[in-house]
Formats: sequence, C-alpha cells, structure tokens
Amino acid sequence: MTTLSSLDAATTLALAPLVSSVSPAAEAGSVASSLAALSSSTVVTIPSASGLAVLQTYTPEGTLTGTAPLLSWAGDNSDIVSLTMMGNYAAQTMAGHFAGLGSALLDRFKTTGGDYAQSVSVSSASGLAPVGQGSNGPNGQIGLTIRTKSGVTVEIELGSEDGGLSVSIKSSGTLGESERSALAKLSDGFQQAIDGLSAVPPKLDVSGLAQFDTSALASVNFHYNVTGDRNGNISASYSQDSSARSLSVTSAAGAMNVKVDTRHSALWGTGAQRAASIASYLAQFDHANSRGHGNAALMSMFEDGFAQMNEDYGAPSGETLPGAAYAPALQQSDQAMLTGLADFSASITDTSTSPNPMRPGEVDSFSYQVAQSTQLEGSAREGRISQIQQAHLSASYHQALQGGGAPVLTSSRDSQNYDYVRIDDSAQSAVRIATARGVLLNATLIQSSAQNTRDSKYERGVLVSDVNTPKDTSRPTNLLSMLEPLIEKGDAARNTAAWQQALASIHGMIFLNSA
Repeated sequence: MTTLSSLDAATTLALAPLVSSVSPAAEAGSVASSLAALSSSTVVTIPSASGLAVLQTYTPEGTLTGTAPLLSWAGDNSDIVSLTMMGNYAAQTMAGHFAGLGSALLDRFKTTGGDYAQSVSVSSASGLAPVGQGSNGPNGQIGLTIRTKSGVTVEIELGSEDGGLSVSIKSSGTLGESERSALAKLSDGFQQAIDGLSAVPPKLDVSGLAQFDTSALASVNFHYNVTGDRNGNISASYSQDSSARSLSVTSAAGAMNVKVDTRHSALWGTGAQRAASIASYLAQFDHANSRGHGNAALMSMFEDGFAQMNEDYGAPSGETLPGAAYAPALQQSDQAMLTGLADFSASITDTSTSPNPMRPGEVDSFSYQVAQSTQLEGSAREGRISQIQQAHLSASYHQALQGGGAPVLTSSRDSQNYDYVRIDDSAQSAVRIATARGVLLNATLIQSSAQNTRDSKYERGVLVSDVNTPKDTSRPTNLLSMLEPLIEKGDAARNTAAWQQALASIHGMIFLNSA
C-alpha cells in the first residue's frame, strides 16, 4: 500500500521544473532522490525512475515545464560522433550545437573511410519541442567536400534544425590509407573554421583548411550557412585547389571576398618576404578602414582571411622568373622588386545605412577593392615582368561637428548639426623589369594616388559649406640605378650584406602609396 502523508511536500516537488542541463536519466534520478528525502512519514513507491510522473506547469511561452526531452536516433548511438551529438543537442547556439562535431567526424578517417550517417531529433513527452528549440531557434548547415588525388569525392554534412542534429559522410569510392590520413589531419582545421564563424563576434580561421596535404588531396570546399543565431544570419565559403583559393563571407555587417591565383610559383617570395608584404597590406587595409569609417569587425575578418590565404602556398613547382634562370643575383633582384605574393583580388563592402531621417539620401557606406596582377613574358634567357598593384576606396559617413563621433540625427532641426563626408580614393603601384642574357636592362617603379574628399557641413539642417578637396600624387623611381653600383662592384655576385640590404630597401618601396 502506498501512503502519501505530506501533500504539501509532494505539491512543492511537482512545481519545481527539471534542470535541462543534465540528461533525462540524470534528471529522473535527481527527482527520485528528492522524493526519498521527504519526511519520514512520507512513503512513495516508484516502479522505475523512467516511469516517474510529476505535476506539469506551463511556461509563459505556453510550453510544459518539467518535461524531459525525448531523443530519437537514426541509428546506434554508441560511437564517438553520436556521443558528441548527445552532448550538443540541447545547446541554444550554433557554437554549442557543432562543438567538436566537425573534428569528431573527420577523426573517423583515422580508422575507417566508410560512409556514415546519424541524426537525433528532440521532442518532449507532450509532443512539443523543448523550450528554446524548434522553428524559432537557430538553424545551420555546414559542409566540407574533399576530392582526393585519385579522384574520390568525400562529402561531409552537418545540420541543425528544429533543435535536432544530423551528420553524414558520403564517399564516391574506397579511400587509401594515405587519403584517410590526410582527411583526418583536416579535423582541427575544419573545427576551427566552424568555431570561428560561430563565435560572437564571428571570426575567420581557414588556415587549417588552407594547409591540406596536397600529395593526397586535390581540392577542399567548405561552406557554412547559419540563420537565427546570436550573430544573426551569416554564410561563408572557402575553396582551394592546386591553382586557386577563394573565400567569401556574407553577414548583416556586409560582404567580403578574397581570390588568390596560385598557378605561378615563380612569383612566390620567401616566407619573410611574404610576411613583410602581408604586413604592408594589412596596414593599408587599416588605413582605408579608418579613413572611410568602415566596420571594424568585418575588416578584421577580411584581414584575417587575406593573411591566412597568403601566408603559405605550399611547395613551389620549380618555375623561375623569365630572364633570370642563369643568374642567381638577377633572380634575387627581380624577386625583391615584386611583392612575393601570388596574384589576388579582394573586396569588402559594408551594409549601407541611412541614419538621417531628414535626408535619407545621405547614406553611410564603405567599399574597398584591392588587387595585384602580374604579366610574365619571355624565356629563361630573356624576359619582361610587369606587376601592378591597385586599390580603390569609396566611402561616406556622418560626423558630429563637436567631438567627431557619429551624430544622433532625428527629425528635429536641432539635431541637424554635422559633417557629411564622401571619399573617393585610388592608388596604384607598377613595377616593370626587363632582362636579357643575365643582365638587368631596365627596372622602374611608378606609384600614383588620387584622393578626393567632399565635406558638406550642416548647421540646424542648413548647408553652410560644401568643400571638395582633391589630392593627386605621382612618383617614378629608377630601381636599376639603385642596384647598378652594387652590381658593378661585385656585391651582387658575392651576395654581400650590402646587396641584401639594398634588396630589402627596394622591396619596402614597391607597395601602394595611399597618401
């Protein structure tokens, strides 16, 4: 006979919601312990913890509290991927849903290369989705497609929708041991890319994907698409093969794209030279963002992507610059006059806004493009090289007359005291080199820039000044004249410290001049 002598105690227990951060079995065990701790005159007979029923109450959203979630698995859930999913399904963010899941999937390739699929759907005993999950929660799709050198294609998908999780691996053929190992080595890079984009604010980390084993893998394609998360909506893609790399990101803040052409390894400088070139470009990006009042977080992602895609191109093919094959000093001098980076194009565009209700045509905007293109002509004995770097900035913004910050603009004339600034800048740096029979015949550098700033000043909504300020510069430099004395004295042939110092000095001169 079951006796309940303390109705108040039982009622109190029934009104206490279950803790959602622990598993359903743990929740049931916790409640059973609480019942046993009631007064000694209370005796409760419980057939099993899983059969425990308590009074149910409703949340303000109309869902039941104290209802343990029910999990439905597509297959056996005893493997490490399923265990990872079991720990993630209740998370309220994409970062929590996909924590460790991408790396767990790729780690499978250490021992097996077979296809795999698993999914878990979540509901409550009432048939309703658990609180915080369902159609109003964050949804995401993440994928990684890899093609091996032998032609096998492997597709990896992760999905989160309506509070559930799904993963799959599909292979078009049997993988060899070296291919499985190369795939497993991508596990950290795959997870880092996921974790970065899922962070608040989002960050970009594709460096681990960019450094895949090119002896076993031919290409890698990554995509990320999330809606309704803390970061809002964000989508990203990264692709890489033996000839090109491409990155794109789109979010509420704006959009960015970076493309790198890696076909000509003769353009690749040393690691130190690339690092110096990347540092110079990042300084240019910072300058443009500061001048145009761009979105700092989006520019940070842009800079990270640019640096990660250019820091290491892998093993060079052995290609040499035209006209420099038989003279090491000439090869050095030509390389010093180039950036050492592969050709690229990149752009970033902030989402435009119209902050002034009295003049909606005045938009705050930021758009920046930068590119490098190189032409190689000739043979090993003689040749011509032309490398052009270009950048363009178009921006507009509102600035308070006092303090220089963003003004608070309303429909009141008293708020209409501000500068509306429009910027249109461009810059170019062009190097042209000619060589024949081991002799440097010509080497010139032409740098130019054009800045145009228009400042319209308003006081109580009345235009009081409208000033347009152009600034153009052009500077030619004869690089050959800087090297000829050292060539004639034999410093070039002996590769002296003076020769190396001159080359370093020239390399520091060739970048874009935005002033």
